[in-house]
Amino acid sequence: MPSLSLFLVGAPRAGKTAVFDALTNTPQGPHFAAKGAHRLGTVKVPDVRLEGLRDLYQPKKYTPAEVTFVDVALPPPAAGQGNSFSQLNAFLSEADAFAIVIQAFGEMDYTGRPPDPARQLESLLLELAVADLEKVERRIEKIDQDAQRGLKGNEAERVVLDRCRKQLEAGRALRDLAFTIEEEKRISSFRFLSQKRVMVVANVAEQHLDGSGLDPLRAAAGAHQLEVLTFCAPLEAEIATLEAGAQADFLKDYGISEPARIRLIHSAYRLLDLISFFTVGPDEVRAWTIRRGTLAPQAAGKVHTDMERGFIRAETVVCDDLLRLKSHAACREQNRLRLEGKTYVVQDGDVIEFRFSA
Repeated sequence: MPSLSLFLVGAPRAGKTAVFDALTNTPQGPHFAAKGAHRLGTVKVPDVRLEGLRDLYQPKKYTPAEVTFVDVALPPPAAGQGNSFSQLNAFLSEADAFAIVIQAFGEMDYTGRPPDPARQLESLLLELAVADLEKVERRIEKIDQDAQRGLKGNEAERVVLDRCRKQLEAGRALRDLAFTIEEEKRISSFRFLSQKRVMVVANVAEQHLDGSGLDPLRAAAGAHQLEVLTFCAPLEAEIATLEAGAQADFLKDYGISEPARIRLIHSAYRLLDLISFFTVGPDEVRAWTIRRGTLAPQAAGKVHTDMERGFIRAETVVCDDLLRLKSHAACREQNRLRLEGKTYVVQDGDVIEFRFSA
């Protein structure tokens, strides 16, 4: 897959833009681009294994995996246009996952009331479901109109959409509804928002870095099987601008093991069940992101389509073994190098050289 896309959404004044700024800040300054009213920032995925391979091979090119954070500019609800998510449905459907930013700081939210993180989360999840419901109802209406005109062939699709409608009318996400492989095929083109994976980012004040006071939010998130990550946007923005040495001292002073940006990226990988394999050599050391369970030929296709079509086998070694023994030759002597075939399931941290016929 190309860069993993994580879309940040949230209620007004939740601090979504401040979280985005903290995620995309660097010692050299902010790093992002604009796409209309939205902002996109691409961040390298830190991986000590890949860094070790870089130091070992000293390649001409070094290519870590990437995550693109998108600061979504949600418009206010407009009469007759559905909710804010409905108005941006086509754009939001490009997301791999959503990070819902929740206001867990300050004395009042955008409504003038004290912040209620749990209520805020439930409201945003409901809006995602409503956006999907509007899409489902429009499609069902079109299928029914076609049927009245004698046009057949969409009966099976309508059955699946009717299941979706019942789920959404109950305010429940489509990701919680089990589909058969055939049903998934019938609805895949809709790219439903509530079917996407979601993480919850609690934007907290500095004195609540430990997550104190978030029990109601955790309970609400837990009811939806969602993970909550604490994030103090001003503090993380300051951390991101520091050079590595100063950053380590700063984190130690606050009792933080690593920046929240790294924890958020790792959470996104777990959420989407992603892993990395590596290719190495004097020209390039590179990380490739794939779904867990990917077979070797399909992993080869990430590098080049010709490699998947002409796949013969994958010369594979565990990254830790390669870093310890320092070369493929030494790994071969120690029987740590393996030749894997078409049924091999690529593992996280594999270093692979694909053999293929042109």
